[in-house]
Amino acid sequence: MLTQSQSQSQSVVFLTISNGKLCRRVEQGTEGAIQRITKTGKEVHELFYSTVIGHIVNIDIKENEYGKFLLVTIKDMVTEKKCILEMNFSSGYSTTFLKTLPNADLSQNIEICPALIVDGDKKKSVCFLKQTGVSIKHYYTKDNPKGMPDMVKVKVKGKETWDDSDRIEWLYTKAKNLINVPF
Repeated sequence: MLTQSQSQSQSVVFLTISNGKLCRRVEQGTEGAIQRITKTGKEVHELFYSTVIGHIVNIDIKENEYGKFLLVTIKDMVTEKKCILEMNFSSGYSTTFLKTLPNADLSQNIEICPALIVDGDKKKSVCFLKQTGVSIKHYYTKDNPKGMPDMVKVKVKGKETWDDSDRIEWLYTKAKNLINVPF
């Protein structure tokens, strides 16, 4: 979990993922914060982290004018502090998180490590999960999908693209059924 000085006095810390890093908006003047201007012209200040550690106690979906998002609630079982990690629902971050979660021991701390892997001109967003310092393997794989739906090639505005709607909804439903730790 984030340290006391990082979490300040907030009861819940909200995180997003930006360019492979966990991102938290903070007040202007916060030590270590980086200032930037959003697409809408708003000035924001942000802190960045590589990982967050805690018990995953809930997952949910949020929809707003910016799209659909997966919300992961993480709890530090010692301090009782909570963190909500928000990631785009139809993203490599969400997909890899949901593919891996069934192999995790939900009664133990899980380390969530987002990354942006750049290979030439292609960017691949992923979310690694670790327990006791060991990377957790995907439960659902290409070679052993265990019922996971395939992505579907569709045409949007005359251009072919891959639609992961059925896959991500299915993965979310499977993961939601695993989460039954009260918080």
